[in-house]
Amino acid sequence: MKTNHVKFIKKLEDNLIIGNDVYPLDLSFGKVLRVFELLQDTEIQEEIKPYLALQMLTGANFSNFDLMEVNEILEEVFKAHIVNEKTQAIEYDLAGNPMPVQQKKEEERVYSLKYDADYIFASFFQAYGIDLIEERQKLHWKKFNALLNGLPSDTKFMEVLKIRSWKPRKGDSAEYKEDMRKLQQEYELPYEED
Repeated sequence: MKTNHVKFIKKLEDNLIIGNDVYPLDLSFGKVLRVFELLQDTEIQEEIKPYLALQMLTGANFSNFDLMEVNEILEEVFKAHIVNEKTQAIEYDLAGNPMPVQQKKEEERVYSLKYDADYIFASFFQAYGIDLIEERQKLHWKKFNALLNGLPSDTKFMEVLKIRSWKPRKGDSAEYKEDMRKLQQEYELPYEED
């Protein structure tokens, strides 16, 4: 699986190039999160979402492109700049409808950027001294992901991940198992339909 890791050799180059036109991409983590929210918003017409997403990321109007072209452009932006092993692009069929996403088993879904926002905020502040609210339009998406993946084990977010992914092992006491199951219920993610 291809991953998008932060590369130290060259500057992050965030441009969408279509023919001779160059569109600078705003890939601050706050903007990318807003695009994810847009693409999952059930109150916005599906055929409008890719146009709005591209406009949010570039500031440009893509109304001169048909829906299939806009979907292809957005998919390429996601593949080249946004998607990594922990995020997943929304794919569209030729009519512009979102393709069904094969839902992983619920226990495999360990975190949600939406529901775990408080834990992530607190953990970034604890580990790096970064206020994500102040940095949401400055911190690049790839840098955000690199820092998220590198959070120390003593941060709240990492503690929650350990609880959610815990499986009983031989030798665990009945009391410990019961405590962990209660914690898993407490920190359980809500079910989200695609």
